[in-house]
Amino acid sequence: MARATRPRHARHPAGLLGRRPLDAARRVQRADGFWSVNLADPDHFPGPETSGTSFLTYGAAYAVRAGLVSRAAFLPVATRAWRGLVSTAVHPDGFLGHVQGVGDRPDSSRPVTADTTADFSVGAFLLAGTEPAALSR
Repeated sequence: MARATRPRHARHPAGLLGRRPLDAARRVQRADGFWSVNLADPDHFPGPETSGTSFLTYGAAYAVRAGLVSRAAFLPVATRAWRGLVSTAVHPDGFLGHVQGVGDRPDSSRPVTADTTADFSVGAFLLAGTEPAALSR
């Protein structure tokens, strides 16, 4: 099959968008749908973080839609994350908060608050929203 006609996910290494990385992410997802800044230690910089959660939301929802992972196992992960983002990170005026800034380590952009934002996270959030929208059609 010519490269241009193959499904988009067929160009990625099998493990990149597969079940193993998403299983690991699912195990450390917070009850509010977010992932912490430090995936290995939720008590290290606790609290919601929008940019990483946005990218993980996109990945989980895309993997469900593309048939790379079980819908029953991973749709709740993506749904919980999207609901968390919309209900916590998006302010009534549209401002997107709880964004970890750019830095060479997590503590270089502390604290992450409802009022911290960055352009890259707005893009990640918008990208994340494309997949739940596609799944709802």
